[in-house]
Amino acid sequence: MKGDDFVFTITAKIKISPSLFQQQLLSDTMNAYTAACNFVSAYIFQSHDLVQASVNRVVYYDIRNDFTLRSQMAQSVQKTVIARYKTIQETTNKWIQPQFNKPQYDLVWNRDYS
Repeated sequence: MKGDDFVFTITAKIKISPSLFQQQLLSDTMNAYTAACNFVSAYIFQSHDLVQASVNRVVYYDIRNDFTLRSQMAQSVQKTVIARYKTIQETTNKWIQPQFNKPQYDLVWNRDYS
């Protein structure tokens, strides 16, 4: 592997000061994201499908319509859930359905913010 072939992931914690209206919008979005994660988790638990392309074909429009998430967020939901399943598989070697309880929201650079 060449030195310039490495891929880096950077996670940043930031502090924001939203207005009360913005706080409600952010809370609603995080709750919808979490609910969508549980929806996708239930589908994957039943189907045992961890391939994003095939999961996407089944759940994408439901995520967009039922949870009113934008396109990039719908993709992020799927990636988040698939990654959680793969982590569980690697650490326990069992098929366990993860539950998403804490509000969360994954942002993608140059898609959700820049």
